[in-house]
Amino acid sequence: MTRDTLPSGRRTWGGSVVVAAMTSPLLQYSNQSNLIGYMMTVAKKPDPSRRYRSPLREEQARRTHAAVIEAATTCFVEKGYAATTMKDVAARAGVSVETVYGQGGKASLLLAAVDRTLAGDDAPVPVIERAPLREVLESPDARTALRRFRDVVVEGMPQALPLMHAFHVAAGGDAEIAAAYQTYEQRRLIDMTKIAESLEPGLRVPTAEAADVIWALFSTPAIQSLMVDRGWGVERWADWVTTVLERTLLD
Repeated sequence: MTRDTLPSGRRTWGGSVVVAAMTSPLLQYSNQSNLIGYMMTVAKKPDPSRRYRSPLREEQARRTHAAVIEAATTCFVEKGYAATTMKDVAARAGVSVETVYGQGGKASLLLAAVDRTLAGDDAPVPVIERAPLREVLESPDARTALRRFRDVVVEGMPQALPLMHAFHVAAGGDAEIAAAYQTYEQRRLIDMTKIAESLEPGLRVPTAEAADVIWALFSTPAIQSLMVDRGWGVERWADWVTTVLERTLLD
Protein backbone atom coordinates (compact mmCIF):
# COMPACT_ATOMS: atom_id res chain seq x y z
CA MET A 1 0.00 0.00 0.00
CA THR A 2 1.22 3.45 -0.76
CA ARG A 3 0.92 6.56 1.37
CA ASP A 4 0.32 10.16 0.39
CA THR A 5 1.84 13.08 2.23
CA LEU A 6 -0.28 16.02 3.25
CA PRO A 7 1.10 19.58 2.94
CA SER A 8 1.69 19.57 6.68
CA GLY A 9 3.94 16.52 6.42
CA ARG A 10 1.37 14.13 7.89
CA ARG A 11 0.53 10.92 6.03
CA THR A 12 -2.81 9.32 5.21
CA TRP A 13 -3.68 5.82 4.08
CA GLY A 14 -6.13 5.30 1.19
CA GLY A 15 -9.58 3.87 1.89
CA SER A 16 -11.13 0.73 0.47
CA VAL A 17 -12.89 1.07 -2.87
CA VAL A 18 -15.26 -1.19 -4.78
CA VAL A 19 -14.75 -1.28 -8.52
CA ALA A 20 -17.60 -2.95 -10.35
CA ALA A 21 -18.01 -5.32 -7.40
CA MET A 22 -14.22 -5.50 -7.25
CA THR A 23 -12.20 -5.56 -4.04
CA SER A 24 -8.47 -5.35 -3.56
CA PRO A 25 -6.64 -6.40 -0.39
CA LEU A 26 -4.14 -3.63 -1.12
CA LEU A 27 -6.86 -1.06 -0.57
CA GLN A 28 -8.23 -2.06 2.81
CA TYR A 29 -8.38 0.98 5.04
CA SER A 30 -5.81 1.08 7.82
CA ASN A 31 -5.26 4.04 10.14
CA GLN A 32 -2.14 3.35 12.15
CA SER A 33 -1.41 6.88 13.34
CA ASN A 34 -1.84 8.26 16.85
CA LEU A 35 -1.82 5.00 18.83
CA ILE A 36 -2.31 6.88 22.10
CA GLY A 37 -5.39 8.59 20.71
CA TYR A 38 -6.75 5.25 19.59
CA MET A 39 -6.26 3.72 23.04
CA MET A 40 -8.02 6.68 24.63
CA THR A 41 -10.92 6.27 22.20
CA VAL A 42 -11.27 2.59 23.11
CA ALA A 43 -11.12 3.44 26.80
CA LYS A 44 -13.81 6.13 26.43
CA LYS A 45 -16.10 4.50 23.89
CA PRO A 46 -19.17 6.70 23.42
CA ASP A 47 -22.61 5.53 24.44
CA PRO A 48 -24.41 4.44 21.21
CA SER A 49 -27.71 5.62 22.67
CA ARG A 50 -26.37 9.20 22.68
CA ARG A 51 -24.97 9.13 19.14
CA TYR A 52 -26.09 12.14 17.11
CA ARG A 53 -26.60 12.03 13.35
CA SER A 54 -27.10 15.13 11.27
CA PRO A 55 -28.87 14.51 7.95
CA LEU A 56 -27.60 17.89 6.75
CA ARG A 57 -23.98 17.00 7.48
CA GLU A 58 -24.39 13.59 5.88
CA GLU A 59 -25.79 15.20 2.73
CA GLN A 60 -22.96 17.74 2.67
CA ALA A 61 -20.42 14.93 3.03
CA ARG A 62 -22.08 13.00 0.20
CA ARG A 63 -21.99 16.05 -2.07
CA THR A 64 -18.36 16.74 -1.21
CA HIS A 65 -17.41 13.15 -1.97
CA ALA A 66 -19.26 13.25 -5.29
CA ALA A 67 -17.62 16.56 -6.23
CA VAL A 68 -14.14 15.23 -5.45
CA ILE A 69 -14.68 12.01 -7.42
CA GLU A 70 -16.09 13.94 -10.38
CA ALA A 71 -13.12 16.31 -10.29
CA ALA A 72 -10.69 13.41 -10.04
CA THR A 73 -12.35 11.73 -13.02
CA THR A 74 -11.90 14.84 -15.15
CA CYS A 75 -8.27 15.26 -14.10
CA PHE A 76 -7.36 11.62 -14.75
CA VAL A 77 -8.94 11.76 -18.21
CA GLU A 78 -7.39 15.10 -19.18
CA LYS A 79 -3.93 14.73 -17.62
CA GLY A 80 -3.51 11.03 -16.96
CA TYR A 81 -3.11 9.38 -13.57
CA ALA A 82 0.62 9.94 -13.17
CA ALA A 83 0.48 13.67 -13.98
CA THR A 84 -2.54 14.42 -11.81
CA THR A 85 -1.83 15.87 -8.36
CA MET A 86 -4.10 16.18 -5.37
CA LYS A 87 -3.87 19.95 -5.81
CA ASP A 88 -5.27 19.54 -9.32
CA VAL A 89 -8.24 17.61 -7.95
CA ALA A 90 -8.81 20.14 -5.17
CA ALA A 91 -8.75 23.06 -7.59
CA ARG A 92 -11.18 21.33 -9.95
CA ALA A 93 -13.55 20.42 -7.10
CA GLY A 94 -13.30 23.82 -5.43
CA VAL A 95 -12.25 22.37 -2.08
CA SER A 96 -9.08 22.28 0.00
CA VAL A 97 -6.31 19.76 -0.55
CA GLU A 98 -6.98 18.44 2.96
CA THR A 99 -10.59 17.75 1.96
CA VAL A 100 -9.41 15.76 -1.06
CA TYR A 101 -7.07 13.70 1.12
CA GLY A 102 -10.03 13.08 3.42
CA GLN A 103 -11.60 11.08 0.58
CA GLY A 104 -8.50 8.85 0.28
CA GLY A 105 -5.17 8.73 -1.54
CA LYS A 106 -4.79 9.17 -5.29
CA ALA A 107 -5.10 5.45 -6.03
CA SER A 108 -8.32 5.30 -4.05
CA LEU A 109 -9.70 8.28 -5.97
CA LEU A 110 -8.98 6.58 -9.30
CA LEU A 111 -10.67 3.35 -8.24
CA ALA A 112 -13.67 5.21 -6.85
CA ALA A 113 -13.90 7.15 -10.11
CA VAL A 114 -13.81 3.92 -12.14
CA ASP A 115 -16.47 2.38 -9.91
CA ARG A 116 -18.78 5.38 -10.27
CA THR A 117 -18.21 5.64 -14.03
CA LEU A 118 -19.01 1.98 -14.68
CA ALA A 119 -22.05 1.87 -12.40
CA GLY A 120 -23.34 5.40 -12.97
CA ASP A 121 -23.83 6.07 -9.26
CA ASP A 122 -22.53 5.18 -5.80
CA ALA A 123 -24.99 2.37 -5.06
CA PRO A 124 -23.15 -0.85 -4.08
CA VAL A 125 -24.80 -2.91 -6.83
CA PRO A 126 -22.60 -4.77 -9.35
CA VAL A 127 -22.99 -3.60 -12.95
CA ILE A 128 -24.01 -7.07 -14.12
CA GLU A 129 -26.93 -7.04 -11.65
CA ARG A 130 -28.33 -3.69 -12.75
CA ALA A 131 -31.46 -3.40 -14.89
CA PRO A 132 -29.85 -2.90 -18.35
CA LEU A 133 -27.70 -6.02 -18.13
CA ARG A 134 -30.39 -8.01 -16.34
CA GLU A 135 -32.50 -7.51 -19.47
CA VAL A 136 -29.63 -8.91 -21.54
CA LEU A 137 -29.32 -11.96 -19.31
CA GLU A 138 -33.08 -12.56 -19.40
CA SER A 139 -33.39 -12.29 -23.20
CA PRO A 140 -35.60 -14.90 -24.93
CA ASP A 141 -32.93 -15.85 -27.49
CA ALA A 142 -29.27 -15.31 -28.34
CA ARG A 143 -29.67 -12.67 -31.06
CA THR A 144 -31.98 -10.59 -28.89
CA ALA A 145 -29.39 -10.80 -26.10
CA LEU A 146 -26.64 -9.53 -28.41
CA ARG A 147 -28.80 -6.66 -29.69
CA ARG A 148 -29.66 -5.63 -26.15
CA PHE A 149 -26.01 -5.89 -25.14
CA ARG A 150 -25.10 -3.68 -28.10
CA ASP A 151 -27.58 -1.02 -26.95
CA VAL A 152 -26.21 -1.06 -23.39
CA VAL A 153 -22.67 -0.62 -24.71
CA VAL A 154 -23.62 2.21 -27.07
CA GLU A 155 -25.24 4.10 -24.22
CA GLY A 156 -22.44 3.73 -21.70
CA MET A 157 -19.17 3.33 -23.59
CA PRO A 158 -18.57 6.97 -24.64
CA GLN A 159 -18.62 8.04 -20.99
CA ALA A 160 -16.72 5.05 -19.62
CA LEU A 161 -13.92 4.55 -22.17
CA PRO A 162 -11.81 7.68 -21.46
CA LEU A 163 -11.45 6.84 -17.77
CA MET A 164 -11.01 3.12 -18.43
CA HIS A 165 -8.18 4.00 -20.81
CA ALA A 166 -6.59 6.14 -18.08
CA PHE A 167 -7.03 3.20 -15.66
CA HIS A 168 -5.32 0.83 -18.12
CA VAL A 169 -2.40 3.20 -18.70
CA ALA A 170 -1.99 3.84 -14.95
CA ALA A 171 -1.75 0.09 -14.31
CA GLY A 172 1.47 0.02 -16.31
CA GLY A 173 3.27 2.33 -13.91
CA ASP A 174 1.83 1.73 -10.45
CA ALA A 175 1.87 -1.60 -8.60
CA GLU A 176 -1.23 -0.86 -6.54
CA ILE A 177 -3.24 0.17 -9.59
CA ALA A 178 -1.90 -2.83 -11.52
CA ALA A 179 -3.18 -5.21 -8.84
CA ALA A 180 -6.58 -3.52 -8.89
CA TYR A 181 -6.70 -3.65 -12.70
CA GLN A 182 -5.94 -7.37 -12.67
CA THR A 183 -8.78 -7.92 -10.21
CA TYR A 184 -11.06 -5.83 -12.42
CA GLU A 185 -10.17 -7.98 -15.46
CA GLN A 186 -10.92 -11.15 -13.50
CA ARG A 187 -14.29 -9.72 -12.49
CA ARG A 188 -14.96 -8.72 -16.11
CA LEU A 189 -14.31 -12.28 -17.30
CA ILE A 190 -16.86 -13.56 -14.79
CA ASP A 191 -19.40 -11.04 -16.09
CA MET A 192 -18.66 -11.90 -19.73
CA THR A 193 -19.19 -15.55 -18.86
CA LYS A 194 -22.69 -14.65 -17.68
CA ILE A 195 -23.28 -12.84 -20.98
CA ALA A 196 -22.08 -15.94 -22.85
CA GLU A 197 -24.42 -18.12 -20.80
CA SER A 198 -27.32 -15.89 -21.86
CA LEU A 199 -26.59 -16.90 -25.48
CA GLU A 200 -27.27 -20.58 -24.78
CA PRO A 201 -28.60 -22.73 -26.42
CA GLY A 202 -27.82 -20.72 -29.55
CA LEU A 203 -24.06 -21.06 -29.17
CA ARG A 204 -22.10 -23.20 -31.61
CA VAL A 205 -18.94 -23.08 -29.49
CA PRO A 206 -18.38 -24.00 -25.82
CA THR A 207 -19.61 -21.37 -23.37
CA ALA A 208 -16.11 -20.84 -21.96
CA GLU A 209 -14.76 -20.13 -25.45
CA ALA A 210 -17.60 -17.69 -26.12
CA ALA A 211 -16.82 -15.92 -22.84
CA ASP A 212 -13.16 -15.60 -23.83
CA VAL A 213 -14.08 -14.09 -27.20
CA ILE A 214 -16.48 -11.55 -25.67
CA TRP A 215 -13.95 -10.71 -22.94
CA ALA A 216 -11.21 -10.07 -25.53
CA LEU A 217 -13.33 -7.98 -27.89
CA PHE A 218 -14.61 -5.83 -25.04
CA SER A 219 -11.19 -5.16 -23.49
CA THR A 220 -10.25 -1.51 -23.06
CA PRO A 221 -7.25 -1.65 -25.47
CA ALA A 222 -9.36 -3.31 -28.20
CA ILE A 223 -12.15 -0.77 -27.91
CA GLN A 224 -9.74 2.17 -27.68
CA SER A 225 -7.91 1.03 -30.83
CA LEU A 226 -10.95 1.03 -33.09
CA MET A 227 -13.36 3.47 -31.49
CA VAL A 228 -10.83 6.21 -30.78
CA ASP A 229 -7.47 5.59 -32.46
CA ARG A 230 -9.05 4.60 -35.79
CA GLY A 231 -11.96 7.00 -35.37
CA TRP A 232 -14.76 4.47 -35.77
CA GLY A 233 -17.01 5.98 -33.11
CA VAL A 234 -19.30 4.00 -30.85
CA GLU A 235 -22.10 3.17 -33.33
CA ARG A 236 -19.82 1.73 -36.02
CA TRP A 237 -17.75 -0.17 -33.47
CA ALA A 238 -20.85 -1.60 -31.74
CA ASP A 239 -22.36 -2.74 -35.06
CA TRP A 240 -19.09 -4.39 -36.04
CA VAL A 241 -18.55 -6.23 -32.77
CA THR A 242 -22.16 -7.44 -32.73
CA THR A 243 -21.77 -8.83 -36.26
CA VAL A 244 -18.50 -10.54 -35.32
CA LEU A 245 -20.09 -12.16 -32.28
CA GLU A 246 -23.12 -13.35 -34.25
CA ARG A 247 -21.00 -14.90 -37.00
CA THR A 248 -18.41 -16.37 -34.66
CA LEU A 249 -20.51 -17.68 -31.80
CA LEU A 250 -24.09 -18.33 -32.90
CA ASP A 251 -25.70 -21.10 -34.94
